[in-house]
Order: sequence, then C-alpha cells, then structure tokens
Amino acid sequence: MNGVTMLLSMLFLKGLELTLAGTVIAILLLLIRRFGSKKLGPRIMCWLWAILLLKLLLPISWSGIVSLENWTDPYLYDARYGAGKMVIEAGKVWNGLRDHLLPQEKEWMAYSPMRMYQNGQELQVPMPAVKQELVSSLQAQTGMMQSQTVMAILWITGAAGVWCWQHWKSRGIRRWIAMSVPFKSDELDLLLEDCCKEVKVRRQVRLMRSALPYPALHGWFRPVILLPYESMTLYGKDELRLILLHELWHYKQKDILMFLLARFLRLVHWFNPLIRLALKRFEEDLEIRCDWRVLRQLEREEGLNYGLLLVRQGELNGGGSLSGGPGLPLLTGASGIRHRIGHVSAFLKRSYGKANLRRPWRILLEISAAFMLAFVLLPSSNLYGLLRQEQTPMLYAYWLEEGANPRDTDVINRMTAQMIGRTGSAVGDSPVRLVYQSPFEADPLQHAWNRLHLLIESEERPWPIQVDVRPIRATMREQGLSSGNVLLILHYPYRPIKYWGFSSGKKMMSDVASLEQLERMKVY
Repeated sequence: MNGVTMLLSMLFLKGLELTLAGTVIAILLLLIRRFGSKKLGPRIMCWLWAILLLKLLLPISWSGIVSLENWTDPYLYDARYGAGKMVIEAGKVWNGLRDHLLPQEKEWMAYSPMRMYQNGQELQVPMPAVKQELVSSLQAQTGMMQSQTVMAILWITGAAGVWCWQHWKSRGIRRWIAMSVPFKSDELDLLLEDCCKEVKVRRQVRLMRSALPYPALHGWFRPVILLPYESMTLYGKDELRLILLHELWHYKQKDILMFLLARFLRLVHWFNPLIRLALKRFEEDLEIRCDWRVLRQLEREEGLNYGLLLVRQGELNGGGSLSGGPGLPLLTGASGIRHRIGHVSAFLKRSYGKANLRRPWRILLEISAAFMLAFVLLPSSNLYGLLRQEQTPMLYAYWLEEGANPRDTDVINRMTAQMIGRTGSAVGDSPVRLVYQSPFEADPLQHAWNRLHLLIESEERPWPIQVDVRPIRATMREQGLSSGNVLLILHYPYRPIKYWGFSSGKKMMSDVASLEQLERMKVY
C-alpha cells in the first residue's frame, strides 16, 4: 500500500477524531459562556477555552477513566449514523465507483512477483496467481484507504480555499497597515511611556498612523500600536490613555499569538460551524479579559468612561465587520458592543463594595472548577490505554512446507490465526507453522525512522530493513525443520487514531539453506 495514501488517510481520520471531540467541548463551553460567563469572569472563560485549543492541537491523546468521551464516543462512532458507519459506507461507495470506472485495476494484484533468498542470493521469484477472493479483499481495503485519502485532499483543498478567500478579503486592511507612518507627537510619546510603566511593558512599542478606522495592535517581535490619522481630534487625552492601556495589555498577555492560533484552527476546521463559532467567542473573551485588566487599573469614574469609549468606538466603526485583517483592533464592528459593555458593567458592580471581600474565595473556586473540567475534557476515552499496548513492532517467522503458496487464502488465514494466538491452526499436517515471534529490537530513534520510511516509500523504490535471523535459525534447528521455506514478516502497527487502526510491514521469503548461510536478511 502506498505510504502517502496511508499518511493522508491517517491525517483525515485523526482530524475527524479531533473535530468530533472538539465539537463536544465547544457545545459545553458555549453553554457555560451563555449562562455563566458573567459570574465566572473572562479570565476563567479564557482558561476554559484553552482546553478546547489544547484538544484541537494535541496530535497525541491519552486515556482517562473519567473522560467525557467514554460517554459520548458510542454515540459519535458506533451509532447508526455515527462517524464509524459513515466512513465504512464512504469506502463501499468508492469501491463501487472504482470497480465501474477502472475494472482492469485488479490485474496487477494477481501476478506481481515476490522477493526471495535462494542459496544466499536475493532474487525476484514469480509466484502463482493470487486467488480472486484474496484480490477482492485487498482491493476492498485499498479502496477504503483511497476514499479516506480523497476526503483528506478535499479537507486540505477547502482549508486552502478559505485561506485564499480571507487573504483576498483582507487585502485592503493589510495595505493600510503597510502604508502606516510614524506618529510624531511628543505629548503622545510621553503618554505611551507612562502607560508602558503602568502595564510593566519593557519592550519598545512604536506608535504609527494608519488609515484603519480603529486603534489596533500589530506585530509580535516589533509591536506597533496603530492609531487612526485623526486620533488627536477623535479622542481626548484620557481616551487615548485608555486606548493605549488596552493595546498594551493585549501585548502583555500575548493575545496576538492566541488570536493567530484561534484563526488557524478556524481555518483547519472550516467545515465545522460549532468549532468556528466557539473559537470566535474565544476571541471575544480575549477582548473582554483585556477590558477587565484595564478596568483593574482605573477608578470607578474612569471605568464608566471606558465603557462609553467602547460605545463611541462602535459608532466610529459604523457597525462594519473589520476582523478579517491582521492585528488586534479595539473593537470590530457593533456586534460585540452589548456583550462587552455588559461585562464592563458586571465588573464595576462586582469589584467595588462588599462583593470584593469574597473575591479570593471566588477565584479559588473558579480555578478549581477549571482544573476539574480540564481533567474531564482533555483526556481521551480509555480505548487509548488499550491501543498503546499494541504499538510494539513485531517480527514473525513462518515455516512453509515445499510448494506452499504464501499468497494462498488458506495459508494466509492460518498465518493470521497463529499470529493472534489461535494455535490450533498450526498442528497436524498444516503446511504453515509460526516458528518465531518476538518484538523487533531497535532503539526508539530507529523505530521512528522506520515508521517514517514506511509512510513515504514507494513500490518502485522500496526501503529495506535488516533483521537478525540467528534466533530464527536456532528455533528451527530445535524443531527439526531442515527443508521448506521461511517467510519473514516485520509488522509495524500504527494506533494514533481512536477506533481506526493501521499497520504496515515488510516481508521476505527464504529457503532454509540461505537461513543457514546468512546472519542478517533484508525485508522489503
């Protein structure tokens, strides 16, 4: 099987697993935000959103006894219309379409030669034709992988198309940023210096004029605060101070990285409206968290003025959506005004007066709740604990009597039965016998290198792996096997995906004479 096909299939199924798990978390967090965000506060909400980001980003999962997925996975995968059934049906449809359009594709499977050691020499040996039953089984498996590969290509193509559309749509904003000029104002420079001291930002932050209708933070390594050309007439000195504090807190909290990460994940999961909505709400909560950090530095009267500034900025923006471009604007359109003003009002009520006395206990409870949710939501189902036990590469050696065809359906079924422990198939006059089974010994780096090569090699240019055959030779001597052939199989399982397993391997036939002459053999 083509390694690229398997890699794309694995990427598709892993992405499907992540988007399903992320959807469950997104629904839960959207409900928490809808009914409890003002009580929890934006800081705790951002911590909860971080659970979703970690779930969508981590390629490796671990099992959890109390994981939410232990209850949701049967409905997501095993139900009549679950993901598992849909993937199987898609494979069947693809097989039927391929058989109709490419009926001659079966020919190559039936007559391909096989590598073999004879008298110590490596040769290409013609083998008897494969029975139609086995060809159909191999074709069905290949078709399943091909259908998943097609879906992976559609997924990647869709993400690329969405990125091109967004890039084209934000071309005007990017041009405005590129054409920005330094903001030369001694008064404003002194104000920025004082604000940097308040926020404790030591890196130099520049002020620039731009055609953007809103203030915004741009750049991470060389941070720039972009102000509209008419800033000195649009805003008073106190309002400019509030604007600078807001953008500096964005830089202090590394919100640019969080925004870029959220937008990247929205791009990857372009087809999933729930994840896109959840990540959009995460971006809004980052803004609200920044509002609260600014409000903590202000007196009550200044806090009221900050809320009025948000309302006026929404009017200046004209209600248009300007969130497609780079940078962190003070306010993108009028859609977020009510929500942010509501949180400003909640802060002013919560952080003044007697309510402030209970604040340490509330913070402790909120942090504990966030950790408990992470403990339940981040781990995967306990199925992963079982899959990790099946990751060890294994080396098998089968003895075949003279004339036994390793491509015969009966021989393959007997080998499979012995591999999984049903040893009854190896007794009596069986033409095949499992004589050696052991983990393939290699350092972790070598195993990783082998797995990588198995995914990227082609049938035209196979990459061999050498195995030590001395233990196999000793075992055969003990069992008194001095004739026939030996089939070596090196099996590498891939189990990074829930409910779907992959395997890849290499094989080589050898006569007993070659096994006596050589200490190491290549498997292809």
